[in-house]
Parts: sequence; structure tokens; C-alpha cells
Amino acid sequence: MHLAPVTKDNYPAVIALEVHEDQRLFVATNLRSIADAWVHRPTLQPLALINGADLVGFTLLERTEPDVLRVARFMVDRRAQGRGLGRKGLTAIADVARAEGRTRLVLGVLPGNAVARGLYAAFGFHETGEVAEGEIVMSHDLAPSHDHLVGDQ
Repeated sequence: MHLAPVTKDNYPAVIALEVHEDQRLFVATNLRSIADAWVHRPTLQPLALINGADLVGFTLLERTEPDVLRVARFMVDRRAQGRGLGRKGLTAIADVARAEGRTRLVLGVLPGNAVARGLYAAFGFHETGEVAEGEIVMSHDLAPSHDHLVGDQ
């Protein structure tokens, strides 16, 4: 799994990605996220999640603090869910953060999104006790190596 920039060549396919209908209340559309990235550039970076040669998801990363990479949006296409790709996508994001010298990932999740909360907790995120814009804030301290991720790559 790797992250790739959203470009004029792949943005129609990125916009076409979708979550299951019962997940739509929990995540903004990728079109909205790309628009947000344009308005808030260079703070927000839209990226495609690529597994092999396949586009399987999308993330929007936010850089406002030197030690923190914030995952503003994260989604795996409904046709690619249930195959461990969410974990692989988070691993790719963690690799980017480490390469930039960051020590922590932060994200927000809506209280009713049990599936996402479970994924993030299994990956190593913990709830901070904060709520921001109606979302439960979760944080993950990055280990300096991939030792805790053996077998996930």
C-alpha cells in the first residue's frame, strides 16, 4: 500500500470512491475533501490509497503542528473493505509521518462510527478525552520503527 497525490488524471476515480450507505453519515465525500484541500492549501494534502495498482481509498492529511500529522479524512472504498486495507492505509500514513520526523498521528471519529473506532483502536490509537467539532479525538504515538507492525506490510 502506498499514498499517491490526487492529480488531474486520477481525481475522477478518487471522487467516484464511496463507502457503504450506512457509513455515509460518518465521512465527508472525497469531492468535499478535495475542495477543502484546495481552499486550505498547503495545510491539507489529499492523497489516494493505492494497493498494488488499484485505487482503494482516500485520505486527507493536515499539517499544522511540527510533531503531529492529523488524519483529517480517511476512507476505504466499499468494494475494498474487509480485506485489511484500512490497516495498511494507516500504516502508509504512519510511514509518511515518521519520514517527516513526526511522532504522533491524530484523528477525529464520530461517536456512532463503531467500525472506524475499532479499526483505529486496533491500530494503536487511543481516545484522548477531547471532543472537537463533535468528533472524539484519538491519538497514536508513533514508534520509531515498524517492529509493532511485523506481518502487516
